[in-house]
Amino acid sequence: MLQSEREKMMTMQAHQTAYVQRASFTRDGATAFLGHLDLMTCFERAARRAGLPILYSQGYNPRPMMVFALPLGVGIETRCDYLDVSLQCPYDADQFVKELNEYLPTGVRLLSSKQIPEPKDSIMSIVTTASYRFEAKGIREAMEKAMKEETLIVTKMAKGKEKQTDIRPLLISLSQASDGDPDSVDFYAYAGSERNVRPDLILTSLSKYCGMDPDRAENTRVIRTGLYSGEYPRIVPISEVEVR
Repeated sequence: MLQSEREKMMTMQAHQTAYVQRASFTRDGATAFLGHLDLMTCFERAARRAGLPILYSQGYNPRPMMVFALPLGVGIETRCDYLDVSLQCPYDADQFVKELNEYLPTGVRLLSSKQIPEPKDSIMSIVTTASYRFEAKGIREAMEKAMKEETLIVTKMAKGKEKQTDIRPLLISLSQASDGDPDSVDFYAYAGSERNVRPDLILTSLSKYCGMDPDRAENTRVIRTGLYSGEYPRIVPISEVEVR
């Protein structure tokens, strides 16, 4: 059999029924400095060690079928992110959380999970908005200034080339901190496959346009507090999205 024929046969294998656990998780401490691929590896190894019936992709290089809603950048903590884990059979959600948590590293924990019908759309495609919390001296004043700017032009890399982009349209709104702390700020920004702004670009704009000290901006504590679907302000947490 020719190599091309073998490859064609590999792509024509029967569809595997997936029993999907949609789980929410947190990460903080040292694990905030894991890259996205390293975080994926943590979950894959934990699932393997827990003996969970993970469903693997087909082909020459089978991989555990785990999909994260939105990759986390290095240094970003999260209070509630999501991933879909495909299993070979139905599984009790509470047991899934308990067994996986036993093998996850300190700083990464599942909060909850629920079994959902096999989704037609990837969890990545339904994310539209993220909420964040920045913590640094004077951060609220700087963010308030940023929201009053008409443009916030920053430089980012795209396909190996530098590109100038205006991130101001991607910042949605600030939320008033309940304690009125001037050294913290909560806000919403567009996120996902269609419109997305990275926290590091926001912080770069604060030092460039809003008078924030560059070192202070670089060392700001960044926490992603939620991921949502829908068009702002009519958004819902990913855990509440109806799966069809």
